Amino acid sequence: MFHLKVKNVSPKSVSNKTLSIKFFLKPTKKKENTFVVHTQIVFNRTKAEFTTGIRCLIEGWDELKEEFVNNSIFNQQLSTIKSKVFRIKNQLDESASFYNAADIKKQLLGNQQSDAKLLIYFEDYIQRNLKNDAWSKATRRLYSNTYNYLECFLSKHAAKRITLNQFDLILIGKFDDYLKQVVWNDLGARLSVSSINKHHARLKAVLNDAISRGELVNKNYSKFKLSFPSSNREYLNKDELTRINSLDFSHNKTLDAVRDIFMFSCYTGLRFCDAMELSLEDIMMINDEQHIRVDQIKTNERREIPLLTPAIGIINKYNSAHFRLIKHKILPSYSNQGVNIYLKVIAAQAGINKNLTHHIARHTCATTILLDNNVPIEVVSHWLGHTNIKTTQIYAKISHTKLQNQSQRLNQIINI
Repeated sequence: MFHLKVKNVSPKSVSNKTLSIKFFLKPTKKKENTFVVHTQIVFNRTKAEFTTGIRCLIEGWDELKEEFVNNSIFNQQLSTIKSKVFRIKNQLDESASFYNAADIKKQLLGNQQSDAKLLIYFEDYIQRNLKNDAWSKATRRLYSNTYNYLECFLSKHAAKRITLNQFDLILIGKFDDYLKQVVWNDLGARLSVSSINKHHARLKAVLNDAISRGELVNKNYSKFKLSFPSSNREYLNKDELTRINSLDFSHNKTLDAVRDIFMFSCYTGLRFCDAMELSLEDIMMINDEQHIRVDQIKTNERREIPLLTPAIGIINKYNSAHFRLIKHKILPSYSNQGVNIYLKVIAAQAGINKNLTHHIARHTCATTILLDNNVPIEVVSHWLGHTNIKTTQIYAKISHTKLQNQSQRLNQIINI
């Protein structure tokens, strides 16, 4: 008698195919020595990779253990990711006849959607940075301005309760269109391209923070291209500075004070807000020369700037002034808007056909005062308080006198 052997058919069991998860660092594109932790899933001869959004310095990572050094919070986040991957694998074992690493990744990222509201998260982001003393007053004001524009934009579209995940590429484009139509003063002036880009950069920083905290997956801003027109930084040449200095304002104390404020920044390179905050306590002696100590409002960094003789003359001019005796401030107190209005009058009287503003003083310091007198660009960069020397190199490109000097030098060499 023959017996027919029937193979037992068991319910679908958990896959015994190997699943491995690896955490490793990838360098960021913008910041040196800063990396982002990436995850690699390897399953059934297929691979899938995605970023955790968590940043790390090279010395803060244990490559062998694939985890952070002395950072239990971030290590817990990595552990959570690993647990989720294995949980998804088990779910797919029960529901799918075939799947690969990309399917696991898709399931994982799809499960990380957050209901956090964009405006609420933005508000929380501001408060966290203030609580940690990470921002200056100026930075707080800038982020608050961006928040206000975003709130107005979302109100206009009846979308104030929109979530982080719902703020997609289409809405980013519409927000950009909205910013281009904003009128920010009584004269009907619109935001410059540079100002619009900075609002985008601040909002992008908020969304990147949400990614690093696991509240957001999509990197929509990486697909949005900002426009950067060629830089045209106006400045005054030596002749124009001489004409302004030669004006007689003995009959008008306001114009005289505004000229001093402008010229002081021509010799120091200070931004308006930094110049207005200077007090006598900020003057110090370094290597037998007078310097001013500046805690930059914009960058919150400290630097010491040597005082040139004309700048010292402006300081001494107000030794007996009432504001000096009461507030110990170095310069008379005016608003930036007021100074810019009076500078238009000064430019007209000096016969200068340029839209003269206080910020041109900073450009003039970089070009006419420093670069045209062969001050090395590294020194200029520190003098102006730039965090990136590429910013200083913009001034080197527009220094016409420097170009002319090199041209004359080359002509002398060629004619020998």
